[in-house]
Amino acid sequence: MSLPAKNSASAGAWRLCMSKLSRYSIVLPVIALYLYLAGSAPYLGQWDSYDYLKQIVTHEFSDLGIGRPVFIGYNILLWETARSIFDLDVLKVETVIMAGTVLLGFVGVILFQKLARQFLPSRVSSFATLALALSPLYAIYAGYIMTEIPMLVALMAAGLVVVQFGSTRPLSSALAGGILFGLAAGIREQALTMGAAFVWMIWSRRQPRQARIRDLALFGCAASAVTLAPAVVFYLADPNGFTERIRVWLHAIPMGQVQFWSNVQASLLYAFCVCPGAWLALAGAAVWGLVKRQQRARPRSKGGIPNPWWGLVCSIVVPIVVLWRDADVQIHPRYLLPILPGSVIMCAYLYGGWIEKRRGAVTWGVIQVAAFGLALAAFSPLRQIQMEKMEFAERIREAVPGEGLLIAGGYSPILDYYRGIGLRPGWRILWSGWDWSAEKAESAIRRSWAEGIPVYLSQDARGWSYFESEYLSLQPLLKESEKEIIVPRLVRISPR
Repeated sequence: MSLPAKNSASAGAWRLCMSKLSRYSIVLPVIALYLYLAGSAPYLGQWDSYDYLKQIVTHEFSDLGIGRPVFIGYNILLWETARSIFDLDVLKVETVIMAGTVLLGFVGVILFQKLARQFLPSRVSSFATLALALSPLYAIYAGYIMTEIPMLVALMAAGLVVVQFGSTRPLSSALAGGILFGLAAGIREQALTMGAAFVWMIWSRRQPRQARIRDLALFGCAASAVTLAPAVVFYLADPNGFTERIRVWLHAIPMGQVQFWSNVQASLLYAFCVCPGAWLALAGAAVWGLVKRQQRARPRSKGGIPNPWWGLVCSIVVPIVVLWRDADVQIHPRYLLPILPGSVIMCAYLYGGWIEKRRGAVTWGVIQVAAFGLALAAFSPLRQIQMEKMEFAERIREAVPGEGLLIAGGYSPILDYYRGIGLRPGWRILWSGWDWSAEKAESAIRRSWAEGIPVYLSQDARGWSYFESEYLSLQPLLKESEKEIIVPRLVRISPR
């Protein structure tokens, strides 16, 4: 066979392979579902996770934001339905809510696949979906009981409705998109930082100016109504309580110019960590193009990305800049998850011409898998720590069946979760975090002693990470106390 014939046959086989990849698009979400299930966290997330579980069981709204009413509400419905059908023990709430989060992660991959096809050719969108499904942060938080993945799924659903039906049903899509956007804000208030992205999507429609203004107004009204309705209800029910809760929450957010430059650096680093494979593939293609002095190829699509520079600013830059006043971004990479869909679509868009070539497509895929594998390897020590923390918390629960004041640093949420769901109703928790005061802590300890309530102190170093100053502030009182080991790293302290 001649060389041209071989090349023609090879190209035909490659086109057939790409066609099959697009046709069997459900395969990737199913693989993602398996990965998220296998990687679900033994210690079910971060500080807020057990607060959420406690609030779901007790039917209380969150202390964060306006109460996270949509997130708490649909999980209450999920839990109560599963509990009534299967007659579940209260601790099974962890399994039920975790399963719901993993399932939403799976749904998010499917929604993104459809959303990406509105901006990219089918082949390129498949590789963009691969990058999102193998995003280390997306995969990790799809296995956590947290609000980020549910919020992101609601935002992608809103974006899909706005874009896919914008030309055929502009009014209906604006109304439905606004409702979904408001639901996303009810899951997690950070969804509001993506408002500029929806303005860009609606304003980029091929419609007369007046029609676009009308659609924007309809979207804004729907989103505002759904977002603010719970806040109005909560305020009318308890004006002083609602106002105080918002004040405490806003006061707890570390803001200020002193942290500004550190916030900028952390946000840019975590923006890369959101989808490292996509950024690395794009950077590699750019370097290769410069070395070979080749013109950068662009993806071929029906419409492409309208006003791509504005899309970049609205869907990626604005949500990042908003975080520059919040010092929590330095320790929480999850704050950058809202930019994941836009980042992956933009990277795939710029890389798109390379995906048309076999070498470029294989390179993209290999980089995504390699980045995901390296991230898992880096995350494995943390996973081991999570398992050990969970085991220690369970040992505390078994070792202290009755009354007690517990001082445990980062273990405060899970111990209060055991108290709140009725497993250890006699417990009192001396919380670390926002309202910690050495004077108040000493007063609570001495009051417990006076009332004959045992006081227990966790000496597990993992629980005092980030709270070292609080532990040190207890040392003067601890030096004057008797200590009795209950289980390893848990002591009962008593006055001498």
